[in-house]
Amino acid sequence: MPEKKSNYLSAVLFTLYLMSLISVIFSFRAITSISIPLLLVAGVARNKIQYGSLLSPALKNPLFVSCCLFFLLQLISLAHTSDLQQGTRNLFSKTALIAIPAFIFGSDYLNAEVRNNILKWYCVALCAACLFAIFHAFQSYAVAHDFSVFLYHSLVSIYSRHAIQFSILVFIALVHLIETLKTKQWLLSRSVHVSVILFFILFLILLSSKLVIAFFVVYIVAVLTRSFRSISKPFLLSSITGLVVLAAFILIIPNPISNRFQEIIQTDFNFLERNKFDPGEYFNGLQFRMLQWRFVPQILTEKKAWITGVSVGDAQACLDKKYIAANMYIGSPVRHDKGLIGYNTHNEFLEALLQTGIPGLIAFMMITAAFIRMILIRKDSELTAVTILLLIYSVSESVFESQYSLYIYLFFPLFFYPGERTTRQ
Repeated sequence: MPEKKSNYLSAVLFTLYLMSLISVIFSFRAITSISIPLLLVAGVARNKIQYGSLLSPALKNPLFVSCCLFFLLQLISLAHTSDLQQGTRNLFSKTALIAIPAFIFGSDYLNAEVRNNILKWYCVALCAACLFAIFHAFQSYAVAHDFSVFLYHSLVSIYSRHAIQFSILVFIALVHLIETLKTKQWLLSRSVHVSVILFFILFLILLSSKLVIAFFVVYIVAVLTRSFRSISKPFLLSSITGLVVLAAFILIIPNPISNRFQEIIQTDFNFLERNKFDPGEYFNGLQFRMLQWRFVPQILTEKKAWITGVSVGDAQACLDKKYIAANMYIGSPVRHDKGLIGYNTHNEFLEALLQTGIPGLIAFMMITAAFIRMILIRKDSELTAVTILLLIYSVSESVFESQYSLYIYLFFPLFFYPGERTTRQ
């Protein structure tokens, strides 16, 4: 009887994992939010049936401990916030910091076979989402005749409206499909498997994320280097040719995608030395992020909050005041937008420092160190590639400021990491 219940809960967990991933792909935020506690409850119930205990010894993992510490510091910061409502709302979205590692570490459900089965359906769902996004872009192009609908945020406007995060989802699928080439775990068949890889590469290029495209090129070079002696010369030659063409397309040949890279290469750093700007002046992504390195220390010094931070509820308001004081674009009634108002630090290290001071920064650095520890323990190609990309992403985005980015940042490294086996009593 217990075995039958355990098998039933295993089927429930498989369904919940798949539902959770599909909801992230299609940006069904409500379903994602619901699936997280359900996964936790199902995992705990399975533990109780199999081992007679609700909690797993694996929860002693440094990452789970670090996430709990980070969340606790965020909770404590509510004690000195002037906007309790905003702080509570922000903190509620971060409960996934505890729930995600809890349901993965708290259950030994995941293994190589289960993970590969889930990833197979993940790739199928992601491929369907990409195809529909292109179909939707063609419909938009037929009306407006604007090629930009096939690029960047516009391409995934029907989903997350965030091309970088969607690029990470595509990159994860690509890594899995490329790594399974050597084990011949085909997605339906070899020809379908290779075709889906090529399709995802094309879609990744259209998404135009500088970070993810550049990292994908580095990853492919690493794969070719690692497999140099075992791959055929024709395949090696075609791969190198493809990389050269891709690099030329990105950096040399004028096109909308290469323009995004050129914009960063030609960044005017002297522009940032000014204290006041014109509202009509444009900041590229690098300029805006570098400006945060000036604003955050200024705020902490003015508020005398290097130890406590300005709180999870007041951090954004403090940044908004800086944008206003610097005469940056803060919206227009005619355009019905808020400009830079509401833009966070776009760097989780800075965000943690601003919200919870030096202790919060240390806590996030502990989370980062725990990820690196996982890489060193496993020495697994998929885990390493996905985790390193996400660690770099946390330098260019405040990954804990939305449940969507928090889910991507925490879930996938843990999903690829089975953890150290702990003997149960």
